[in-house]
Amino acid sequence: MPKIPRYLITTADERTWKFDCPVIFLGEWCCLYDRKHVWQKMDAITARPFGLDHGQKDNSIIYVQLLAKTLLSELTSVLNKFQGTQYSERYWEILLGHWLQRYVAITFNRYFAIEQVLREYDVIGTTIIDSSADILAKKTSLEFWQSCMKDSWNLSLYSKVLAFIGTDKLNISLSNIGENDNSESRSDINSKERAIKKIIAASKKQLYRLSKNNDAFIVNTYLPLKEEIKLQVSLWQFPQLWESPEITGVNPDKKTRDTFHINSEHHKGYEKFVRLSLKDIIPVCFLEGYSALRRQTELLVWPAKPKYIFTSNSFDTDEVFKAWTGSKVEKGIKYFVGQHGNNYGTHKYSGNRYWPDQTASDKFITWGWTNGNKHNIPAFIFKMAGQKENNRNNNGGLLLIEVHIPMRDQPFDSDYEHKLYQDEQYRFVQSLPERIQNHLSIRLHYASKSLYWSESKRWHDFNAQLSVDEGGTPISKIIADSRLVVHSYDSTGILENLSMNIPTICFWYNGLNHLIPKAKPYYEQLHNAGILAYTAEEAAKMVTVRWDNVDAWWKSDDVQQARKLFCDQYARIEKKPVQVLKKILEKYL
Repeated sequence: MPKIPRYLITTADERTWKFDCPVIFLGEWCCLYDRKHVWQKMDAITARPFGLDHGQKDNSIIYVQLLAKTLLSELTSVLNKFQGTQYSERYWEILLGHWLQRYVAITFNRYFAIEQVLREYDVIGTTIIDSSADILAKKTSLEFWQSCMKDSWNLSLYSKVLAFIGTDKLNISLSNIGENDNSESRSDINSKERAIKKIIAASKKQLYRLSKNNDAFIVNTYLPLKEEIKLQVSLWQFPQLWESPEITGVNPDKKTRDTFHINSEHHKGYEKFVRLSLKDIIPVCFLEGYSALRRQTELLVWPAKPKYIFTSNSFDTDEVFKAWTGSKVEKGIKYFVGQHGNNYGTHKYSGNRYWPDQTASDKFITWGWTNGNKHNIPAFIFKMAGQKENNRNNNGGLLLIEVHIPMRDQPFDSDYEHKLYQDEQYRFVQSLPERIQNHLSIRLHYASKSLYWSESKRWHDFNAQLSVDEGGTPISKIIADSRLVVHSYDSTGILENLSMNIPTICFWYNGLNHLIPKAKPYYEQLHNAGILAYTAEEAAKMVTVRWDNVDAWWKSDDVQQARKLFCDQYARIEKKPVQVLKKILEKYL
């Protein structure tokens, strides 16, 4: 059967669409749910999702990780020459390693998704953005990361891919659209919260005066505030609430970027493209804004010769912290990083051993696991340190906790996977008896309002009678009012609930396929105890069977033993968390 010639649509921006001919959408992100009255009327199909064939996902992840490592070595030499510095590869890994991993993953996905659709379908044309409207260079790594969800930024990147591959056989339409995105801009900060923030900021400045130049620099540890303060007091230093200043604003400069390049002469295809595109995409703070960033670090009132540096949150997108830390590490200061959230030590694709928080730190402090690596030091689940098991309503409702659409920063098509995830959520609810559905509350992620998946509307259209919380109510309150909590993805919340001994059932798309081999036995124990289900229907059956007497099941020996074994590995509770963490930090000095 001959292929129907179609016009390629790469984003959800309808200003770039064609309505008078058959079209092909590159992916699910093009078809916004609240615009289905438009695209459902079109002669349209959606391209086969990229990167999800058998084995392709694992191979792509490994390739991206290894290529990012190679590019880091090349960038170290190029950036040192460009910036007039002589820093080690470790310095540059601390500063831009997370960005580099995402840059490679994102460009890999966009490049090969375009290549696949051109190969498998009869594409006759597409819309590209005017090259003079280049918007790829962002000021910071966080802005870069956020941009991977925006139509205009992605259209610019797809245009760059098409120009590199060649568009001689395509009917090209030029667009000069400016910046726009498919998310809502909103502010959750009211006047009272602003006033409180000002008071806190003023208090912090007074505290800074009491710090010493050789204090341990402890910031954003993921510990509860009370425990973080206790940790600093135990070190005989005045507690500080360190905070990075806003990064100095420097705009992209085309002339500067034209003089920056990484050698691509002996490469071809994607590996040539990823090197050529660096000068257009690398964030300003690493290139033309780097001198200003270094000056900011020199003016900080932070300890000049800290005993050591410890963080669990600042290592990724806090440019000032990373630049300052990199310079201290160059002088021999120890750098410790703590685990932030789940997936570390278990997941093949995220929280993996190739991220700089693990590879560039002197020691990585985990929530219990080591995976046989001396670099990893087992501790406890930071967020629950000092917390006690709370009372809950044994006759309360059923809580289903949802995840938002993932960032489009993976080598594979995560939007298509999220569509499968959404279908599983519907099947779970449909499989529950009506009497339990009447007690169900669906908790959306707080970020869902600002993204493009329209979760609330989807759930309303699925069943308008369901109770949906859009993230406004404190999650701890909803959990306390629930007799049973269901987690629909492999989340930090599961680790928190299990560590606090809260009755929990979990299920997610694709079973245990995302886990490394060492982690699977612990998850299998959860399945054997009836805590983890492999399908939505199995999860609904577990809920139904236990609904009338949740505690009898949860307090049984089999369940408690599986819970404790799992927590000892991935969500350990420590009776004296401050003493344990202090001992770890000082042992490895």
